[in-house]
Amino acid sequence: MLPKLPFLAAALAAFALNAGATPLTRCLGYPDDARLAIVNADDVGMHPDLDRAAFRLLDEGKIQELSLMAPAPHFTEAAAAARQRHKAVGLHLTLTDEWQDDDSWGAVLPREQVPSLYNPQGRLWGSIEELAAHADIGEVRRELLAQIQKARDAGLTITHLDTHMVFWRIRNDFINLYLSLPRLTGIPVVLQLLWHPVAQQLPLSRSEQQRGNVVADSFVMQYNPESRPQNLEVRYDGYDFAVRNLPPGLHHFAVHPAEDSPEARRQIGDLRLRLSDFQVWEGPEIHRLMKEQGIETTDYQRLKALQEAVNRHANDCLNP
Repeated sequence: MLPKLPFLAAALAAFALNAGATPLTRCLGYPDDARLAIVNADDVGMHPDLDRAAFRLLDEGKIQELSLMAPAPHFTEAAAAARQRHKAVGLHLTLTDEWQDDDSWGAVLPREQVPSLYNPQGRLWGSIEELAAHADIGEVRRELLAQIQKARDAGLTITHLDTHMVFWRIRNDFINLYLSLPRLTGIPVVLQLLWHPVAQQLPLSRSEQQRGNVVADSFVMQYNPESRPQNLEVRYDGYDFAVRNLPPGLHHFAVHPAEDSPEARRQIGDLRLRLSDFQVWEGPEIHRLMKEQGIETTDYQRLKALQEAVNRHANDCLNP
């Protein structure tokens, strides 16, 4: 599980909550009671078995988005797969490397340009706590912009930004930098408030929308390896509960699918969770349930267009 850290609560408490804020769904042309979902597979570019699973779900129409890791070892192949599909993608901004001993990675920028982001072994720091203890905020900014530029140079259109290991939450200056990226780049960010229940996320997301950031109304991620069935004969039903309890709004589901292989079993420590996620989203049950619940799907192309309009002051529906 991700650690609970003290910095975010103070930063978000400063946001001015306004219950009368215009819902994002209305800005996108939906009625106020609409329930929308974007299902996004992240960690793409980290390992071929993760990438195959994500692109298979995308090709089958089972998910709407995926986000690539520019520093990861298989980014080039994943970018080529996205280009072949003419698919705009998200970028999974990455400042840590938990794979220190197997298929590890460094930053996009060389060590001499961002030395505080590298550990003594020449890799990115292995945890967000180590990152917080060592990273210079100027170097963080340069690296994040370099990751965005690398994706653009690879011929990709970027629809949204999210973060690996939710590193942005661990320091106040990280929070401020992350939330400045939509104005700086024109690309919306994902407000990954996974440690808050959906009902508590809504006013925080509304407040950020009022500040001009086109964020989804909630973020749903079920990274819970200890709660997954011991074998795939038992289907995980946690996403069913989440779908049944979605309030009106636009909700981002972050999923972590993988295909099985001997290599995956050797290298991926949380493979059981990832195989379980793939089973859930590849199977018919979750999609039938979403239809029964009246939940429509959309994608980040529309949010990016709205973010660009907000940046140009051409649309003020988020802050009437």
